[in-house]
Amino acid sequence: MFQAVLRERSKLLEQLDDVLIQSSRGSGVIATVSGATAVGKTTLFRTLTERAASAGTMVLSAVSSADERHVPYSALAQLMHSINAHSSATGAGYAGNAGSARPDRQSGLTIVPTPPDARDDPLTVARQTYRIITQLAARRPVLIVVDDVQHTDPATLSCLRYLAQRLSQLPLALVLMHGVSVDEQPPPVLHDLLYRTSAKHLYLEPFSPLGIKELAANRLPSLPSDRVVVEMHRMSGGNPLLAEALVEEHRLHAASGSAAEPTSVDAAIGPLFHQAVLAYLHRLGPRAVRLAQCLALLDAPVNPVLLSRLSGIDPELLKRYSGLFSGVGALDGPRLRQAGVRQAILGEMSHHKVTHLRYRAARLLHDSGAPPQTVAVHLVGIGPLHEEWVLPVLRAAAAQSLEEGALPQAIRYLELARECSSDETQRLSVRSQYAYGQWQLSPADSALHFLGLKDPILEGKLTGDDAWWIAEGMLFHLSFDEAVEVVDHLNDNDEEAATALYSTRMLMASEVPGVLDRLSRPLEATTAPATSHSELRARHALALVLERGADEYAVALADQTFQGTRNRPTSQLSGLPKALLALCYADRIEAADKWYEVIAADAGNSDAPGWRAQGECVGALIALRRGRLDDAVRRAEAAYARLSGPKWNVSSALALAILIEAHTARCDHRAAAKYLVAEPPPALFLTRAGLHYLYARGRHHLATGNTYLALSDFQECGRLMRRWNLDTPALVPWRLGEADAWLRLGEKDRAVRLIEEQLAKPDNGLTRSHAMALHSLALTQAAAKQLPLLRDAFRLLETCGARYEAAAVLADLSRAYQRLGDKRAQPTARRAWRLAKACQAEFLCQSLLPTSTPQSVASRDNAACRTGDSTGQDDFDGLSESERRVAVLATQGYANREIAERLFVTVSTVEQHLTRVYRKMGIRNREQLLQATHTVTPQSA
Repeated sequence: MFQAVLRERSKLLEQLDDVLIQSSRGSGVIATVSGATAVGKTTLFRTLTERAASAGTMVLSAVSSADERHVPYSALAQLMHSINAHSSATGAGYAGNAGSARPDRQSGLTIVPTPPDARDDPLTVARQTYRIITQLAARRPVLIVVDDVQHTDPATLSCLRYLAQRLSQLPLALVLMHGVSVDEQPPPVLHDLLYRTSAKHLYLEPFSPLGIKELAANRLPSLPSDRVVVEMHRMSGGNPLLAEALVEEHRLHAASGSAAEPTSVDAAIGPLFHQAVLAYLHRLGPRAVRLAQCLALLDAPVNPVLLSRLSGIDPELLKRYSGLFSGVGALDGPRLRQAGVRQAILGEMSHHKVTHLRYRAARLLHDSGAPPQTVAVHLVGIGPLHEEWVLPVLRAAAAQSLEEGALPQAIRYLELARECSSDETQRLSVRSQYAYGQWQLSPADSALHFLGLKDPILEGKLTGDDAWWIAEGMLFHLSFDEAVEVVDHLNDNDEEAATALYSTRMLMASEVPGVLDRLSRPLEATTAPATSHSELRARHALALVLERGADEYAVALADQTFQGTRNRPTSQLSGLPKALLALCYADRIEAADKWYEVIAADAGNSDAPGWRAQGECVGALIALRRGRLDDAVRRAEAAYARLSGPKWNVSSALALAILIEAHTARCDHRAAAKYLVAEPPPALFLTRAGLHYLYARGRHHLATGNTYLALSDFQECGRLMRRWNLDTPALVPWRLGEADAWLRLGEKDRAVRLIEEQLAKPDNGLTRSHAMALHSLALTQAAAKQLPLLRDAFRLLETCGARYEAAAVLADLSRAYQRLGDKRAQPTARRAWRLAKACQAEFLCQSLLPTSTPQSVASRDNAACRTGDSTGQDDFDGLSESERRVAVLATQGYANREIAERLFVTVSTVEQHLTRVYRKMGIRNREQLLQATHTVTPQSA
């Protein structure tokens, strides 16, 4: 650092050299060197004294201290000690011995240089000091240098002023170094001394970026980038103490074996820099330390008046300290931005002191009207307080944190609020809020929090919205007996609870319809008022869709829920999954998919696993109905991981059903069976999710050859849906599933009756469901009658965005064309393959592979799934993989050059492969190849 200082301070040192030269020529001079705290004055002090001593100048030095400011002549005593030190060091060989305790003939001193007493006459002391210095200067040039002169005692300053007034004819240089005195009023004598008209005023600047670069070049094995140097300068404000610490931190980082330069200065900052900041603060004084402690504790921008009251520092003085802090990047701004610096500052304080300061901060913030969360941050660091104002603050802060999705923070506030509650009513209300927070944070593990509040509700100790939320939490966890008790107790026709009553009724109608008839007093059906909360409107929309199909009013209610979706509070996210379900069950799949993408992007900004998991679960259902099976599995797995636990719940059951159905559709029956191992609780079959589970299990049984088990599941599903008045095929098409099972059993008439029964029901705008029924009906007809049914089904499916079902319809349409010898078979098959590929439905692509016996998509898929044979490539047996790829593309109508481009081979290679294909298949040309196979695009192509 010494060499770096010399280069950075070269101009200033040249000016000080001029001062020494001028004094050596017999012309006394005064120079003042000012600068900020820890800017390098002490280093400059040492450099100056060394250079002066090496030039033969007698150096008398003193370093003043704030602790000795009120000790008379304390600095002068140091100067006298310097004289004695010179005498001791030179001995008899020193002709001008100024350190004698008695008059010395060699030194020429006639006055003993002993420290004066505080009771001595100031003028007499000043005269004696002047005589001693005069006698010393007569023998050799003298340099008197005082560091931190702002802390020098007034008595010594008077002596120095007396000397300064008479030094013009002496070979004497008086150099006074002074820092910034923020919180002290300097004595007038210091002002007279520093600002004499004859004095030379020098200013010690902080390091420039170039100076820091030189410092780094001396210390580091390799020169840091300019970006890092600039960041070091900003962080340290050019303060040498802080800059040296930053450079040392980078040296240690390099020595640790890290090959790469830190991405930022912050990344390399450690305890060395933190300690340097503490040292800097302590040099500024106790008030600066106290201010830094307050800033570190508040850790947020705060009103200057409040900061003044908390720190006990006068507002005007506070401005001065803030000005000093603003020059140092680590301390700049209304808060300390470097976490390590904050921790180091607070780490110096005792626990009692931190706690006391936090209490004062919390009380001042509360009294000044600060937001509850700002106050609660400090209350958490204090511990339980039984003061009247504390509990409302904690509960309000928790509610706001829940709104914002800051769940861990909300849980901490509620835990402390529970300890601060002074009576049971308050404590129970906090426990209800706590249960809600735990549900959002970890839905699978929150069941006990709800069950534990049943008795207080029945005893009338917990009422209102807190009690209704507990009832809904019990319903979520399938604790139906307890939930029914609570709902019956709360259903007392209280008009104030009307909204909560309606909301719970709609929740039960759409989520747990089998529980409604267990209530001793039915919940009255109603509509959602226009002014109701978005959650209530979403519940109403879902209940209407399940009852009436694609009801336009219900769809409008769902769409309204999505307005202003972006950046909405977490509390308003709760209605979004239900609104998505309403669109999904109304066969508005494209709209549901669009809104899901918007919601999923926004949910990433919220730390609310419960709502995110519910959204992912609905997103999985949407992906399943869009035919994106990989997306459906991925989303359902993510949701199930968050929602599943020791106890089943409605959302985890829905995710499980989606996984079973999606894996079955992918022909991955081992994966599907894994999710069927756990025995579902009977309560599950009182829920909407239970219907999905029955249908998914039925599809799995059907695909694995357990037709009678599948038939039982589909029939039970239909029985429950009819009983609950939810017989909408958009929920689960149980009739089509049962019809498929009867077809497997050879009961075509029964299958047709079920399909026609579904088609006879009012359409209710369920486009996808109607198209699926048309598809199923077509498969029971002769080829000629299939065509109009399949074309109508495809048109409807294309309209509503059900691309997977559309691909399946096209595949069967191509087979119908083939059986009729219609030339449209080939282009239709190509289109089906492209659509299936876009849906990530690889199994459907494979079902379209060449086969000698055309089958429907449904029967072909199930046969392939049961046998584990997903190819069905009898026509291409005996061909190599390369030959097979070329043959399949040729059957699609691709020219040889197009095949070569797709397979990244030459045209000659394609021709050679085709020649071998013709020979192995016993055919002579491409036309015979087309006649021998049914044309589709395989996965490998």
